[in-house]
Amino acid sequence: MAQATSERGRSWLAGVLLALLLLAGCSGGGDDAGAGRSPSPSSSGPEPGLSLVVIGDSIPYNSLEDCPGCTGFVDRYADALADATGKPVETTNLSEHTGLTLDGLLAELDGFQAALREADVIVIGIAHNSIAMNADKPCGATFDETTFQLSDWSLVNEACAKRSAAESRPKFDELFEKVVSWRSGRPTVIRTINKYNDWIGWQPAQLTPDQERRTTIQHDVWNSMLCEVAEAHEVTCADLYSAFNGPDGSKAAGDLLAGDHTHPSEKGNDLIATLLVDEGFAPLA
Repeated sequence: MAQATSERGRSWLAGVLLALLLLAGCSGGGDDAGAGRSPSPSSSGPEPGLSLVVIGDSIPYNSLEDCPGCTGFVDRYADALADATGKPVETTNLSEHTGLTLDGLLAELDGFQAALREADVIVIGIAHNSIAMNADKPCGATFDETTFQLSDWSLVNEACAKRSAAESRPKFDELFEKVVSWRSGRPTVIRTINKYNDWIGWQPAQLTPDQERRTTIQHDVWNSMLCEVAEAHEVTCADLYSAFNGPDGSKAAGDLLAGDHTHPSEKGNDLIATLLVDEGFAPLA
């Protein structure tokens, strides 16, 4: 009996020890489980980037035929945007090397709607081919493509400038209104550019001082109109005209233009990018 009691005692003691060990094990397991439940570094994906969309004519297009080896101002601007925000930038350049005019852009604008709705940054460059000086008949005068002369320079006057600006004002108004409305309520950078004067200093045309003055009048009125409409829609207008042609618009653009004396050179692209960057990146940065 004593031995049996002793065996029962040992059995009871062993049971107690086993229970204690199990409790200790559970406690240890609880600690491990707690460690497992504690926050661990999440494997977050890449930081969301920004979308830059460009629409317009061949000035932002940067064709290799126009300026071989040049880095266009769009790419320079995208790099600056990435540096300023610390975010990757995806660029969609929808500008066209087709002689696109303001009318043409408006006709196809709805086709760009999806891209523009998703764009954090929008650049619009559609001034170059729409001014009266670059029409098939500048201010109604015939342009001789052999001699590079106009048939009647007296038609290139202030009345023509005002008429051209008045005709284009509601079209720019429609353009900016649509683009801005597509981004309504979301932080967006929207920029446009006005037109530099590439007539002055164009050697084939051999303009007289009076003819140069007449082209300046056209650009003065046109660019004022364009930037006024842009600002009315809270679209910032970068002043290429003053930067390329001086404060009074009378200076030749010189080496800011490529060999075709139409599109920006490497130096010109750098200047345009600088003008855009100087306008800042608010509200994105």
